[in-house]
Amino acid sequence: MTPARRQKKRISIDVKFRGAGAGTNVSGRITDLSEMGLFLATQKYVPVGKQVHLEFELPTGKVEAVGEVRWLARGQVAEQGLGIRFLRLSAASARAIDDAVATGGRFTR
Repeated sequence: MTPARRQKKRISIDVKFRGAGAGTNVSGRITDLSEMGLFLATQKYVPVGKQVHLEFELPTGKVEAVGEVRWLARGQVAEQGLGIRFLRLSAASARAIDDAVATGGRFTR
């Protein structure tokens, strides 16, 4: 892990996710989010370097993006998943993520 990666604020969340990329359908729960990427808790294997289409809903707005699998977690079932870095985000999606991170994951309605 590089120091720059940890300089970005990260939040713990629990958001349902479904996405796909080049013939890969993935589902799971997003448990960690930053402006740079997310951790997707899933039992689906996706190779490092593979691009995935991301669509999920935050209380601050809908996010649509393209991401790249950067690392894999293979431990206990609850700890398995994919570290995904955002490659392309619309302005509205980036704003929804920034707003979510700014709240620290504590959302009010």
